[in-house]
Amino acid sequence: MSTAAAQEPEVLVDMKGSVAVVTLNRPKALNSLSLGMVQQLLALNTQITAQPRPGEPVSCVVVKGAGGKAFCAGGDVKELVVRALARNAAGASASGPDPAAFGVAFFRTEYANNAAISQLPVPYVALIDGICMGGGVGASFHGAFRVATERTILAMPEAGIGLFPDIGASFFLHRLPGCLGRYMGLTGERLTGAEVKDAGFATHLVRSARIPELEAALVALGPRAADLSVVDNLIRSFEEPLVMAGAGAAGSLSSSALLEWKLPLINVHFGCGGVEEVIASLEGAVAAAEAAVQQPAAGSLEAAQAAFLKSTLAAMRRGSPLSHAMTWEMLRRSAAGHMTLRQALEMEFVMAARCVHGQADFLEGVRALLIDKDNKPAWKYGSVRQIPGEVVAALFEPLPGEGPLFGGSGSGSGSGPASRM
Repeated sequence: MSTAAAQEPEVLVDMKGSVAVVTLNRPKALNSLSLGMVQQLLALNTQITAQPRPGEPVSCVVVKGAGGKAFCAGGDVKELVVRALARNAAGASASGPDPAAFGVAFFRTEYANNAAISQLPVPYVALIDGICMGGGVGASFHGAFRVATERTILAMPEAGIGLFPDIGASFFLHRLPGCLGRYMGLTGERLTGAEVKDAGFATHLVRSARIPELEAALVALGPRAADLSVVDNLIRSFEEPLVMAGAGAAGSLSSSALLEWKLPLINVHFGCGGVEEVIASLEGAVAAAEAAVQQPAAGSLEAAQAAFLKSTLAAMRRGSPLSHAMTWEMLRRSAAGHMTLRQALEMEFVMAARCVHGQADFLEGVRALLIDKDNKPAWKYGSVRQIPGEVVAALFEPLPGEGPLFGGSGSGSGSGPASRM
């Protein structure tokens, strides 16, 4: 039994008529993506795109996670960092293949798959019931439909491990409402339930208990599932009116605090001109709240707002300052250059390759949080203010000898389809 379980495929593809039901099948790892998984997903999506006639034989792709806890908790970065750290242990003169090559190959394949999802000629429905972080966002966001539930927990936590929000985040974060993209990318804080839809990460919100029924209904569409409007109308038929938080019966979908009161606070503080200004603004607000003579009543909106600002500041202080600087510059370049998804992924691939080769805080962050688990990362800089501009700029320069992600088509012409929003 144990041997069979260990050999079970990490990606299951079940053709149900003309609908491909794809299951990310690493439940013990919260369906985090391995190199083998992204290779399989890329091959599948490439094959569907190459169909002689759209919708035949595959009319629709439905993607879900196994195990009931997660859609996908992100990329499995632990193995690639262990391999990359082997170079440091062995010394620069050690013979054999470059240990960083595995990590570079992972990001190259993952980002290529993100682009492939956006190019699919058939509906792609991601059932993001449960945890969805980092690479899980990449495996869902670029498709036509993302179905969240009250159990969905979504985040872009890369700055906390010394990386940066990738998988095309430089394309979509600055397109989110207000300054939400900066908040998500810099803090790694979580959105839940209806917030995921209000933020634009999900296109629909359905009760978790009805997800199996929705999947069956999608399969029952057969060839009609190739029609985006038919799929959209079907998913909408599963949606229900939201109720005020705390006011509904068990299992009902609560309304979102994001648009009710969080986003205005986010806009005030993350609308500042730089990372240090954001932190200073949060520090001032938290200090003022703590110094107030009359503290807000427990359970009140004012108490929730104060707690939100305090947790946001704590999240900013936990993250890598160099990752924050990279993220800020990445979003600036993408917005200023009106980058397409392919151009954004090309830029991110350059940054990721630099990170895997140890030029940022990625190796140290993963060591501290995921390998040794001492939770004491030794970041290269104590604050963004200490980071020379040329250090940040160098992280956007291609590594010598490392070819572009799209063979030159992603970074120069500006062509290529944009992710569906």
